[in-house]
Amino acid sequence: MKTQRILTWTLPLGLAGLLAACGAEQPPPQCTVGRGEHAVRFTLKSGSGVCAQKKAEIVGAQAFRVPGSGEPPTLALKPAFLLAGAEPAASITSSGAFTTEYPVDNVCEVPSMSGARQVNAAGTALSYAWSGLRIQGQAAIPGTQWVGELRYTEGDCTATYEAVGVFPAIRCVRTENGAEVRDPAICKLARAGSSLDPAFPIVCEESTNLCVLDGQPPALRP
Repeated sequence: MKTQRILTWTLPLGLAGLLAACGAEQPPPQCTVGRGEHAVRFTLKSGSGVCAQKKAEIVGAQAFRVPGSGEPPTLALKPAFLLAGAEPAASITSSGAFTTEYPVDNVCEVPSMSGARQVNAAGTALSYAWSGLRIQGQAAIPGTQWVGELRYTEGDCTATYEAVGVFPAIRCVRTENGAEVRDPAICKLARAGSSLDPAFPIVCEESTNLCVLDGQPPALRP
């Protein structure tokens, strides 16, 4: 599976841990999502066959809003898996409206989204149908952790997954003698502009070498 470049994360490193430790009261931000690539971990709920083998992958995300309108924003998701190899048959981006402009009980919800579809180079139709997204909206981790459901179809095969996303997407590999070597420690390294918050419990997913959230949102280390 091809992965895309790591996009910049502009939130200050360690913000979640700092606010959690200090118990600081912050006004709720507007509903949003980390703009860029998210690492999404999948847990199979139903289905079997080729469509039931997803473990983790990169999904691009962005929230769109009309300034000053007071209307909830729109969420767009674009799986990197649909970007490889073929012309899009319809749309490779899913979109859906948040239910509120501001979080309710620290959560922003997107109940349903349009489907994303592509026919790959082998002529097989691939489709993603997202639903029930719950995006963390508290000031410490605005839009950087989320959970939802994915109904994935590949040809005649359909599977349903729980999807857990974390921002930004980081690959747990390093280059050694010109080859990529798996290195789980990379998930916890502080790097300017592209680090996961150290307050997040993160593990290196073995089959994809993606740093994914360990647990259910909101997940923060003590």
